[in-house]
Parts: sequence; C-alpha cells; structure tokens
Amino acid sequence: MIPNTAKAALSNNKSLFGCWIQLFNPAVAEMMGLCGYDILMIDMEHGLGSVVDAANVMRAARGTGAASLIRLPANDPVIIKTLMDQGADGIMVPMVETPEAAQAVVSACRYPPKGVRGLAVGIARGSDYGINERYVDTVDDHTLVICQIETVLGVKNAKAIAEIDGVDMLFIGRNDLAADSGHILDLDHPEVNALVDEVLAVAKAAGKKIGTVPSAGRSWQKLLDEGFDLVIPSSDISILRMFGQQEVASYRAHIGAEQAKGSIAKGY
Repeated sequence: MIPNTAKAALSNNKSLFGCWIQLFNPAVAEMMGLCGYDILMIDMEHGLGSVVDAANVMRAARGTGAASLIRLPANDPVIIKTLMDQGADGIMVPMVETPEAAQAVVSACRYPPKGVRGLAVGIARGSDYGINERYVDTVDDHTLVICQIETVLGVKNAKAIAEIDGVDMLFIGRNDLAADSGHILDLDHPEVNALVDEVLAVAKAAGKKIGTVPSAGRSWQKLLDEGFDLVIPSSDISILRMFGQQEVASYRAHIGAEQAKGSIAKGY
C-alpha cells in the first residue's frame, strides 16, 4: 500500500493542515494537493459529489503527497464499506454522539473478526484491485478513523467515545456545536469555547488526536499552539470565493479611482 502520510505524521506527533474538497473536481483537488496540504478532506456531507466522484478525486490526489480522507454524509456502514473499498486513507463520520455510534464506525472499517466490513479485496481499488496481497493484514494500520463531536450530547460522551479502540481522532464541528448549544453562528461564545476545551482535554487524556476548524477568535495558528493536531481552515470553494472577491474589489477600487481622476480633470 502507498503509506498513509497523514497517519504516519500523527504517529510522529506532527500536526496536519488540511483543505476541504467540496467541488469534487479532480483537477482542483490535484492542485490543492500539489499546493502542499497534508490532507484533502473530501466532503460528502456538504459537498456535491457521489461515491464515483470521490473515487476520482482520490485518484487525482494520489500522486500529490496529500492523504485523501472522506467526510461521510452519515454513519452508514454501507457507505463506509464502499469508500473503504475505494481506497480512502481515512473516514470522518459526522454527529457521533455515543460510544455505541463510535464503535459502529470502527466496526464498519474493519474486516471480521474485528468488524463487519464486507470482503471484496479482489476488486477493491484500496487493495490495488487485488494486486496487494497484504491488504487485509495491513489496512487497519493505514486507516485514520475520525469521529466528529458536534453536539452537547457528543461532548458529554466524548470521553467514552475517545476510549473506543480504533477511534484515532475526535474532530470538533464548531459550527454545529455552536448551533446545538444555542449559539448559532457564534463560534466564540464562552459556552462554545468551554465545550471545545472540554473535548480537547478529553482527547489529550485518552491519548487520541484532536482536530477542528478555526473561528474568528481562535485562528488555525492559535489552535495548533493549543495542541490541536489537525486544522482545516478553508475549502476549494472558499479559496476561490475569497480570491475572487479580493480581485474584483481591487478592480472596482481601481476603476473608481480612475473615474474620480477623470471627474477632477473635467472640473466636475
């Protein structure tokens, strides 16, 4: 197998910097990987792509050095099985609220007797279509399993979730956590920050990795300094949007200045 660079880095206590992939365009994903992001988080929860699209994005990313992780639309063993077969370096499941749900995630990623994943190694892209004869024995060591903590109940059960064998990381969904705690869009509300800090402490105590997204008050730099192992500040969509807005604003400012000069020259 091609080594999972993200899991290897985390094992060596290195932090990771990621980019959300929501356009599901292989060329864009390849470019983001070549930019140097450690991981590409292929977003099937809020993005526009199918399983086929996700597989093509993973193909595009394969030679860039970036690991391909997938955020699922739901905690569904059928979808997990399919994406594992397609060679995901890791999966992230949203809205994990109980240790039972976390155990279901891990079980869906693992072959019997450790799990319930269906066996089709002869045709799976993950096993190089059956060419990799050691795939079954090594895939667990190469797979990063992430549970998202996005509700107050999830925070309450974070310790039990972190203690599940096979859960590698807790990832705090700040937007949904703020909404669920009664502070929608206020990611830096003191109550939200307290919940974030609680999950951070739980993950560290359990020896598990921790990730999240930045906010106005807690930049990605600050989060890394606080001990977070993975931050994902931007998406392919937001990067295009922000640069487009900046360039158009510069253009309009320039045109406005030129028009003002013309008005002054004419004595208006």
